[in-house]
Amino acid sequence: MSKFNHEDLAFTGYSRSATISTETLQQSIRYNKIIDKIEESEVIHFCNQFLQDYKVPKTKSSFQKVEAFLQHAAIENETNKEKLSDWIASNWIKI
Repeated sequence: MSKFNHEDLAFTGYSRSATISTETLQQSIRYNKIIDKIEESEVIHFCNQFLQDYKVPKTKSSFQKVEAFLQHAAIENETNKEKLSDWIASNWIKI
């Protein structure tokens, strides 16, 4: 999996209440079906996971594109990871 981190995020202001360094938290984030879009560690994991799962360039630019899509008005209230991934994948080239 790509290993982009908080230094690679395009946006600031995320909550850092959780630390991604613990194995328990990593597993919780990995298997949870919803995402807290304001929690930095969850956004980082989602973006990295998307890059791994889809045939898109594994670059910082792509990582930040996924991050930006999470803020898109069309899906701003969606928190289901599968639905978000599907929407991002289907709009990757369109937007």
